Amino acid sequence: MRLLALVVVGRLVVWLFQTSGPTTRLWRLHPFLTELGECDLCLGCWLFPLGAWALGVNLLDPVYIPGVSEIVSGWLVAFGVHLARIGWQDKFGVTVLD
Repeated sequence: MRLLALVVVGRLVVWLFQTSGPTTRLWRLHPFLTELGECDLCLGCWLFPLGAWALGVNLLDPVYIPGVSEIVSGWLVAFGVHLARIGWQDKFGVTVLD
Protein backbone atom coordinates (compact mmCIF):
# COMPACT_ATOMS: atom_id res chain seq x y z
CA MET A 1 0.00 0.00 0.00
CA ARG A 2 2.89 2.39 0.77
CA LEU A 3 4.41 1.67 -2.65
CA LEU A 4 1.15 2.56 -4.38
CA ALA A 5 0.95 5.75 -2.31
CA LEU A 6 4.52 6.59 -3.32
CA VAL A 7 3.71 6.10 -7.02
CA VAL A 8 0.50 8.15 -6.97
CA VAL A 9 1.60 10.94 -4.65
CA GLY A 10 5.07 11.08 -6.21
CA ARG A 11 3.71 11.50 -9.74
CA LEU A 12 1.30 14.17 -8.53
CA VAL A 13 4.10 16.06 -6.75
CA VAL A 14 6.34 15.87 -9.85
CA TRP A 15 3.50 17.22 -12.01
CA LEU A 16 2.77 20.01 -9.52
CA PHE A 17 6.44 20.98 -9.37
CA GLN A 18 6.55 21.12 -13.17
CA THR A 19 3.39 23.21 -13.62
CA SER A 20 2.81 25.39 -10.55
CA GLY A 21 3.44 29.14 -10.70
CA PRO A 22 6.16 29.50 -8.05
CA THR A 23 8.23 26.63 -9.40
CA THR A 24 7.92 27.73 -13.03
CA ARG A 25 9.58 30.98 -12.00
CA LEU A 26 12.27 28.92 -10.26
CA TRP A 27 12.93 26.87 -13.41
CA ARG A 28 13.71 30.09 -15.35
CA LEU A 29 16.52 31.15 -12.99
CA HIS A 30 19.22 28.93 -14.50
CA PRO A 31 19.52 26.63 -17.55
CA PHE A 32 20.22 23.64 -15.27
CA LEU A 33 16.99 24.29 -13.37
CA THR A 34 15.10 24.68 -16.66
CA GLU A 35 16.33 21.27 -17.77
CA LEU A 36 15.41 19.76 -14.39
CA GLY A 37 11.90 21.22 -14.50
CA GLU A 38 11.19 19.96 -18.01
CA CYS A 39 12.30 16.37 -17.36
CA ASP A 40 9.92 14.32 -15.21
CA LEU A 41 12.51 11.54 -14.78
CA CYS A 42 15.18 14.01 -13.66
CA LEU A 43 12.86 15.70 -11.19
CA GLY A 44 11.53 12.34 -10.04
CA CYS A 45 15.06 11.13 -9.26
CA TRP A 46 15.21 13.91 -6.66
CA LEU A 47 11.64 13.71 -5.33
CA PHE A 48 10.93 9.96 -5.24
CA PRO A 49 13.81 9.11 -2.85
CA LEU A 50 12.43 11.74 -0.47
CA GLY A 51 9.01 10.12 -0.77
CA ALA A 52 10.48 6.65 -0.25
CA TRP A 53 12.15 7.91 2.92
CA ALA A 54 8.99 9.65 4.16
CA LEU A 55 6.75 6.64 3.48
CA GLY A 56 9.26 3.98 4.51
CA VAL A 57 9.34 2.22 1.14
CA ASN A 58 12.26 -0.21 0.76
CA LEU A 59 12.33 -2.24 -2.46
CA LEU A 60 15.56 -3.90 -1.37
CA ASP A 61 13.83 -5.63 1.56
CA PRO A 62 15.13 -7.64 3.56
CA VAL A 63 18.38 -5.70 3.04
CA TYR A 64 18.39 -2.21 4.55
CA ILE A 65 21.26 0.22 4.18
CA PRO A 66 20.27 3.61 5.61
CA GLY A 67 20.05 6.23 2.89
CA VAL A 68 21.05 3.89 0.07
CA SER A 69 17.85 1.84 0.29
CA GLU A 70 15.68 4.96 0.01
CA ILE A 71 17.69 6.35 -2.90
CA VAL A 72 17.67 3.09 -4.87
CA SER A 73 13.97 2.51 -4.14
CA GLY A 74 13.14 6.07 -5.19
CA TRP A 75 15.13 5.79 -8.39
CA LEU A 76 13.48 2.48 -9.32
CA VAL A 77 10.02 3.88 -8.69
CA ALA A 78 10.87 7.10 -10.58
CA PHE A 79 11.99 5.07 -13.60
CA GLY A 80 8.87 2.87 -13.49
CA VAL A 81 6.58 5.89 -13.22
CA HIS A 82 8.47 7.58 -16.07
CA LEU A 83 8.00 4.51 -18.30
CA ALA A 84 4.30 4.34 -17.40
CA ARG A 85 3.88 8.03 -18.26
CA ILE A 86 5.62 7.57 -21.61
CA GLY A 87 3.41 4.56 -22.40
CA TRP A 88 0.25 6.41 -21.42
CA GLN A 89 1.25 9.43 -23.52
CA ASP A 90 2.11 7.21 -26.47
CA LYS A 91 -1.15 5.27 -26.29
CA PHE A 92 -3.60 8.05 -25.39
CA GLY A 93 -1.75 11.31 -26.07
CA VAL A 94 -2.46 13.71 -28.88
CA THR A 95 0.19 14.71 -31.39
CA VAL A 96 -0.38 17.96 -33.26
CA LEU A 97 1.41 18.35 -36.57
CA ASP A 98 1.88 21.89 -37.83
